[in-house]
Amino acid sequence: MQTIPSILEKDASSLFYQINKLSPYFKRFQIDIADGIFVPNKTVQIEEIKDSLIKDCLNKDSLSFDFHLMVKNYKTTIKKLEELKKLIKINLILIHFSAIKNCKLKIENYSSLPIGLTLNPQDQVEDLASHYSLNNLPTIQIMSVTPGVQGNPFLPDTLKKIEQLRVLGYKSKIFLDGAVNNKTLPIINKLKYKPDVICPGSYLTKAKDLKRNVEYLKKFVKL
Repeated sequence: MQTIPSILEKDASSLFYQINKLSPYFKRFQIDIADGIFVPNKTVQIEEIKDSLIKDCLNKDSLSFDFHLMVKNYKTTIKKLEELKKLIKINLILIHFSAIKNCKLKIENYSSLPIGLTLNPQDQVEDLASHYSLNNLPTIQIMSVTPGVQGNPFLPDTLKKIEQLRVLGYKSKIFLDGAVNNKTLPIINKLKYKPDVICPGSYLTKAKDLKRNVEYLKKFVKL
C-alpha cells in the first residue's frame, strides 16, 4: 500500500501550511475541494489555490497532487484544474459517482487529466459496474466515512467494496479515503484484498506527534 495524505482545509494558507509540514515525508497529496452543496462543508476553492500559487506560497517543484472534488458543478471545477495544471503537477481528478452517474457523456471527455470515480458509503459496486466499464477507470476511490468533514466515523462495511471490485476484474488502483489511522490500519491490513493507496487525513494533519504517526504508517505502507 502507498500513502497519499488527504488534506481538507478552508483556505489556501492553511492548505499550504499542511503541505509544507508534510512534504518532508510525502511528495504526493490529495486535495479535497468541497462546495458546501454536494457536501455540507466548504473548503478552499481552486481560484484561491491558483492565486496563492502565483504568489509562490508553496515550494511545489518536487510535489504532485490529486484533486478530490466533492462538488455539484464538477465540470466547471475541472476546467479550473486545467488552468491550475500550468502551475503544479496534477496526477488525477476524482469525482463522485453519485454526482455523475446520470450523465451520458464519457468521463474521459471531461479533461485531458485522468479522471477516477469515488464511491460514497451508500454507493454500490454493482451500480457503478452497470454504468461504466470498470477497467476504463484509472482509479476508484472508496470512501470509508461519510464525506465532507474530517473526523467522521469509520464505516467498516465499505471495505467489502475492494474485494467486490477485484472479483469483478477491476485491475487498476483502488484508493481508500476516510478515518485511516492507528485504530483502522490493523483492520485494513488484515483484508484479503487491500487498497493500493490509503489517504489518511486528520491522522496526519492534526497529529500531536507527526513523526510518530508517520513511523506508525511505515509499518503498513510505502510512503
